[in-house]
Amino acid sequence: MSINEVQDKLIEDLMLLDDEESRKQYIDNIADSLPVMEDRYKHEHYQVQGWISDIWIRAVYIKERVWFTAAGSAKATNGLLAMFARVLSGNHPKDIADADIYFMNEIAGLFQPFFSVQWPLILRKMKSQAVAYQIQLLQSV
Repeated sequence: MSINEVQDKLIEDLMLLDDEESRKQYIDNIADSLPVMEDRYKHEHYQVQGWISDIWIRAVYIKERVWFTAAGSAKATNGLLAMFARVLSGNHPKDIADADIYFMNEIAGLFQPFFSVQWPLILRKMKSQAVAYQIQLLQSV
């Protein structure tokens, strides 16, 4: 599925749920699916600067695709990280760099107000890691 198709599916799934508790459970389930980030990657290089708590994002390049792992200190943060990982993982670095991420504008009300304003920090970190791989690809040609 394309980045936009994953975003559309995520929005649709969340909007089909009738109440806040069901949506929270759905997001918690996504958080539980987040690939575990090893502690050795929880350092400044992978840290999202400016976030209220410690969160880390790591991109791995495998067979022309970028895959993300992430970790945060709060369940709600992990849900947010997992949604971004779900939307962006498995795509070519250029597609990630060029992606228009709109799902957060549609579902922002489901999160704490801080998340609604600060989520671009997560996106910036993920895109910068994808761009780094894109640069490596261009240099190797």
